[in-house]
Amino acid sequence: MDDVRNSLGTRFRPLVIAALVSIGVAGCAAAPGAAEGPWSRRAPMPTSRSEIAITALDGRVYVAGGIAQLGTTDAFEAYDPATNGWQRLAPLPVALHHLAMAAAGGKIYVCGGYGDIFFDPDRNNAWAYDPKADRWSAIADMPGPRAAHRMATIDGKLFVVGGVGPDPTALWVYDPATDSWDASRTRLPTRREHLAVAVVEGKLYAVAGRWSGAGNLTVVEAYDPATDTWTRKAPLPAPRGGHTAATLGGRIHVTGGEQFSPSRTFAEHWVYDPTTDGWSPLPPMPTARHGLASAAAADHWYVVGGGTGAGARTFLTLTDVIEIYTPRRE
Repeated sequence: MDDVRNSLGTRFRPLVIAALVSIGVAGCAAAPGAAEGPWSRRAPMPTSRSEIAITALDGRVYVAGGIAQLGTTDAFEAYDPATNGWQRLAPLPVALHHLAMAAAGGKIYVCGGYGDIFFDPDRNNAWAYDPKADRWSAIADMPGPRAAHRMATIDGKLFVVGGVGPDPTALWVYDPATDSWDASRTRLPTRREHLAVAVVEGKLYAVAGRWSGAGNLTVVEAYDPATDTWTRKAPLPAPRGGHTAATLGGRIHVTGGEQFSPSRTFAEHWVYDPTTDGWSPLPPMPTARHGLASAAAADHWYVVGGGTGAGARTFLTLTDVIEIYTPRRE
């Protein structure tokens, strides 16, 4: 745990404090700019923020938590593509960033995250949101605390993978039908946080990420729940951490991310084809950023929020951006 806290907390704490002093009370939205090719811009989020969680349900895109202005936010907002508008919803039960979120059975689930800007991974709480009632309710706690992790849905169950915590390689599975967690699954082979995940044909893909001492990674591993096994896949073309991924048309799209030395964020966009186990480049995202999140809905890929500056510069470069990738029809 000490190496993780040195990487996430001690490393950035003085920079975070300096950033907060210089930013004052206002966030900083990304500069406007025209999207190119298959990318387009939509109505911005009401709240500029980074290190958020996202999911799609019934045609709407939901965004939760994050780092916003002077600290952690409990904001929970939904984007409706039909109206190109945002709606503020019942806030999270607590303010969180680096949390995970996914939808299953008509509800939205949130777990873990950091509760403050000092990056202490001490949150094992989980909640369910009912869109019809606009209400959150507590569910069974995770087996342990986790942050900078990801959650994905397969056959109505929620799979929590990667992240920071006392047991970061454990794969935890939540069953909404029994309100219980299964901690007996085969562990994630490669320890990492700030990873991205996607699901294709019932398999969970863990894409890149980073770890203290190892830096950003390229490793991709796929988990098959039917056999409880992990398989190594073709690596991401370049190391990434703090990026995002989603499945669109049976392929996995990846973009964004950050590195610390030299400090920069990324806009490169790759797509993975599971049938060939290969990666291909696609037009880059218009706004380079990290701490973003994305979800696919109705043949579109919605890439939301993040910070255009790496590391502690997130506090100075929070965005309200939503950029949408629409594949060209052949």
